[in-house]
Amino acid sequence: MKAQCILCETIDELDDKKFKTKQLRNKPIRMYLCPECEDRIAEKTVARINSGKFEFHKPKTKNFIEKPANH
Repeated sequence: MKAQCILCETIDELDDKKFKTKQLRNKPIRMYLCPECEDRIAEKTVARINSGKFEFHKPKTKNFIEKPANH
């Protein structure tokens, strides 16, 4: 199967038996990144986290309001 990287637009030939290829074939909405782009993004993400300026945002939880008791 051939897949095109969404960042650098290189076309790679993927092995049909690998899990990533099966994911791309069965769910075409998934995006493919070539190994070079994937490594580059991983390095930059780790560097950004280690800089100390990166902040993880937790998802906001709903505040549940208790229903008043019926008297």
